[in-house]
Amino acid sequence: MNSSFLQNTSVNEFQTPWNHFVIDNFLPQKQFKKIQKHLCSVVDGYQKRENDSFDLNFMFVPDLNLAKLFLGDDFKSFLEETVQEKLELYEEGLVQLRMMTPDSPAMPPHIDDQEDGRSLVCIYYLSPDWNSDKGGELWLHQDTVKTKRKESKVIQPLENRMVLFFADDTNWHSVTKVKNWNRYSIISEWIVQEAR
Repeated sequence: MNSSFLQNTSVNEFQTPWNHFVIDNFLPQKQFKKIQKHLCSVVDGYQKRENDSFDLNFMFVPDLNLAKLFLGDDFKSFLEETVQEKLELYEEGLVQLRMMTPDSPAMPPHIDDQEDGRSLVCIYYLSPDWNSDKGGELWLHQDTVKTKRKESKVIQPLENRMVLFFADDTNWHSVTKVKNWNRYSIISEWIVQEAR
């Protein structure tokens, strides 16, 4: 997959409730529709981790060209330029395709695991035809107490949208339950390299 489109990608940065980035129409439309058709038809082959309270359905991205894009130097450089940090791919997670179904639980407010230090989470939404009745929204919270909709930033899981945010001990977020819809997304995580 040609990554030259990254040079012209428009990124929106937000500071409320904490620093995050939203990129709409990330992939060129023709490429996106082909990938969407392929990946949103995958229903078998997912794994689950033992004792995972979020009951995540995940697998390594089964589209080789897309995996190469998300693992490639051009994408890494794009992320580093966007967030102004030096990054290294979190190799244990690599690049995952995830599926939330109506049987999946909502993800309550949480912060992501910090074993390897501060990291950048990259979420790319694939599923078509989202509307507010379908759920699966990402909520960014000011803290663990202020988790109501009016006190949170709500990001809709619109197709071909990418969201970037730092995982640390202050960036509380949650995902609402999915209804009558499957929420397909691609997740990668990048460790922030400390200055030496």
